[in-house]
Amino acid sequence: MSTSSDRTVGWAIWLLLGLVIGGLITFALYKQIGVFLFALFLYYATRPLYRRLDEHIDSQGLAATLTILAIVVPLLVVIGYGLFQALAELDQFLARHSLTQYRAYFEPYISLAREGRLQRLGELLLSNPNQPLPGDIRQLAGRAFGGVTGVLGLVFTLVGYLVLMFIFLYYFLRDDQKLAGWFFSNVDDQRVKKFLNDVDNDLQTVFFGNLAIIAVTAIIAAVTYVALNFIAPGGNIVLIPVLLSLLIGIATLIPVVGMKIVYLPYALYLGGLALLGQAPLWHPVVYLLVTMVVVDFIPDFFIRSYLSSLSGIHVGLILLSYLLGTLVFGWYGLLLGPVILVFAVHYAHQIFPHFADRVTFN
Repeated sequence: MSTSSDRTVGWAIWLLLGLVIGGLITFALYKQIGVFLFALFLYYATRPLYRRLDEHIDSQGLAATLTILAIVVPLLVVIGYGLFQALAELDQFLARHSLTQYRAYFEPYISLAREGRLQRLGELLLSNPNQPLPGDIRQLAGRAFGGVTGVLGLVFTLVGYLVLMFIFLYYFLRDDQKLAGWFFSNVDDQRVKKFLNDVDNDLQTVFFGNLAIIAVTAIIAAVTYVALNFIAPGGNIVLIPVLLSLLIGIATLIPVVGMKIVYLPYALYLGGLALLGQAPLWHPVVYLLVTMVVVDFIPDFFIRSYLSSLSGIHVGLILLSYLLGTLVFGWYGLLLGPVILVFAVHYAHQIFPHFADRVTFN
């Protein structure tokens, strides 16, 4: 009797330990739920490419690396070209506006910036009794320095998130079949296998549609901006429509802000030109309204839902999953909503009927 009781206590301890470990892992993933879901999205979106490469490459790690590079390299090329164009515009702006009168004020600060002594530079911007700046310039420079510091902090945070996301993605691609093999070797239930396999296939279809939305969004943006330039009187509104469209398409992958990280700064740029009298005041207004409605809203919900509905799930349900997911869970609900929907649909079709057959109503 004591042996049976000891065995029960032993199993209870092991079960408790498993629950604690599972709880800690769940908590860790919850703290980075957005990064995890984004990596899961990229995994399903790029898995067809990975498996095609894996058929011709002996090393699974190399195939996973090449798959990730197939995403990263084009993104870096487009983003790098966009930064190059931005620097070229800044250079032209500085060439058009003479800053000679401010050279005596800024020379010491430029020297510190070249030497990389940013802390000392910040101190001088806030107070420099030996060579004071005019009050308005000092205030502007202090705000600019604070803005640069904030931007650098944001950049480092995003880089950390990107590194974590690509680590998740790499091991998802390389070890997915090992994980599935381990699970199904311990859970030998055909109903469970069918349920998870169907969920897996539909998630791939839904999230591959999300990857296709990048191309669709870029095409819609390019056509929209070219048409806007054609019909707009008084000069072009979008100076580099193709590049801006590519950046907008790529930016749909960015968590939280999405393509807004591209078109809102450009709208501010147009607003600056309008305030300087170099463009009509209606240019930034029309650009922002057209982009928000035609380029942002329509592809993000309607076209995304249509592409995702190729899985066989009702297009209305997929649209609701995007809308409700975003409203309930925040930005990552855009990815979590479809995951919950796919699980719910297959549970309703495959699991719920077996429970309903065993329930009798008097």
